[in-house]
Amino acid sequence: MNYWQTMSPEYRARLEDLALTMLACRDAFHETADTFHWEPGPGSPAADDAKNLPTPDPLISNPIGETGHRLLAEVVQTFLLSASGHLGGLAGLYMTGEIVFSPPVLIRSILENCAHAVWVLGEEGEPAEDRLARCYLEEFISAEQARTNSKYMRGEGHESHIEADKAYQGLVEQIKDRFPGASVRKLKEGLLLGQELPGLNKSVKLMYSLAEASGGTVTQDQASGIYGFLSNMTHPTLYPARQRRRWYADPEHGHRVAYLDVRLGSVESEARVALSTFYNALTYVTSYFGWPSTIMEALEAKIEATIPNFFR
Repeated sequence: MNYWQTMSPEYRARLEDLALTMLACRDAFHETADTFHWEPGPGSPAADDAKNLPTPDPLISNPIGETGHRLLAEVVQTFLLSASGHLGGLAGLYMTGEIVFSPPVLIRSILENCAHAVWVLGEEGEPAEDRLARCYLEEFISAEQARTNSKYMRGEGHESHIEADKAYQGLVEQIKDRFPGASVRKLKEGLLLGQELPGLNKSVKLMYSLAEASGGTVTQDQASGIYGFLSNMTHPTLYPARQRRRWYADPEHGHRVAYLDVRLGSVESEARVALSTFYNALTYVTSYFGWPSTIMEALEAKIEATIPNFFR
């Protein structure tokens, strides 16, 4: 029997409410992008960075894609675009009752993408050059992965690998133009201009540390535990599945029978992680760019209506 068929009408209605709130988060991202076009607001930290990081970057002789402050905007918006898409996928799972095993996979991806967007922006008062260096670390690992995977999938002689390798080599030259002294060896170690690309777990902890400094209630240790559990639900690990398995004695056949049980409280806790992470990241980006808070206020009202006291 489908797990959806075992749910009460109240359970299904609650899942739909949560799903619609996730879609509201996704829509808030697209509305933000369509309204402000990733242009810095007057007097914002982004406006200051745009002055210090002009686009196109005059220090780069043969630019590939965006440079300067537009590169920063491109990197951040790509991470949030990915997170918003995963929220849409999560909403689809909730709408169909597929809540036993799959949601943590998407929630983990939402955490990771939001954490990297926040890491790139960093803290207020940091030099613009540090933010740019973090962007290039993200660009480097992306280009390196594209080159490596295209080689394994299609071989070195395939057009896809040739193009990926060309893009990788061009990016390396661009980084060396922009940051004299940069080396491929250091870039492979995730190092540039004193910045270090964090691992997935560390990036999530860093994101929560910023939230905690602003009054958040989740500690870095708790954040590590949340991320660890979501990772266990993503990769083959026995205990998470067993925790969702219940047993009852079947008198007809004389043996115990297993069934799956996911309490609504557990589902809501997972939903809170996804919603709060994305809301905080989009708020962080909105503040950095100095955009009006109208869209975020509407989203806050939607979340609060679905989960009262969410922000308390």
